[in-house]
Amino acid sequence: MSAIAIRAMRMEDFDEVESFLAVHFFKHEPLMLIPQPDAAQSQVVPEEAELHRSLIPQDLSLVAVDGERIVGVALAGELVPGDLEREFQEAERKEVKCLLDKIHKFLAGIERQADIFAHFGVDRALYLYMLGVDSSVRRQRLGSRLVAATIELGRQRGFPVVTSTCTNLFSRRLMTGLRMECVLSKDYADYKDERGEILLPATSPHTSASVVGIRL
Repeated sequence: MSAIAIRAMRMEDFDEVESFLAVHFFKHEPLMLIPQPDAAQSQVVPEEAELHRSLIPQDLSLVAVDGERIVGVALAGELVPGDLEREFQEAERKEVKCLLDKIHKFLAGIERQADIFAHFGVDRALYLYMLGVDSSVRRQRLGSRLVAATIELGRQRGFPVVTSTCTNLFSRRLMTGLRMECVLSKDYADYKDERGEILLPATSPHTSASVVGIRL
């Protein structure tokens, strides 16, 4: 682990970061493994990659590197109160066509309900969008190192709060283990369509999402 260094993500990292996330995040994220009627619905849509690209110039995202190889990613960006309502309204208006649309709609709702700005009494926050670790170096606390480095970066940049939304039990344990407070949790079983069918039938133990945050 001593050979693995953490540094700022750069625009020239983008292609490698996207390839990394395709293998080490989306293929392991429990929500993305929920079976769909059409396998194409489980694919990562181009809009997701564009979000990742837009975050890099903020200079708030990190990569863990073993030599020249990326083995960990923490995508983060600034969040302000209006973002919660805007993202919620956009998710409500958008036609749900794929698994990621369902996930985004659910998460926009829980984040709006949690309202970390009102909870902590702040007007900006550093939001950790995505955390991924290479499967070959897992169980070596690299995820914790990346989150701790993100928290420290937030402190250095003058953010009053660092926040994230944990979509599985493992990420929630990691975040709360670093003294992040669980502001709100919601079961996926509560997210249903008009016929009462559960839209995100996640399997145990990953049955809820949690908004977490830490005051800096």
